[in-house]
Amino acid sequence: MSETQWMSLVALLMVAVLVVPAALRRNRGAVLRNAALWLALIVALVWVYDRFGPFGN
Repeated sequence: MSETQWMSLVALLMVAVLVVPAALRRNRGAVLRNAALWLALIVALVWVYDRFGPFGN
C-alpha cells in the first residue's frame, strides 16, 4: 500500500471512531438490522464497481 492509501485508511478509522458510538447510542433497537443493511449496500456497490467500473474485466 502506498502512503496515500495508508493515510486514507487512518482517516477512515478516525471518522469511524467518532461516528460509530453515536450511531450505536441512537439506534439501540435496530443496530444489527441497520448494520446488515449497510454492509449489504457496501458489498453491492463494491461488486458493481468491480464489475462495471474502470478496472472491470
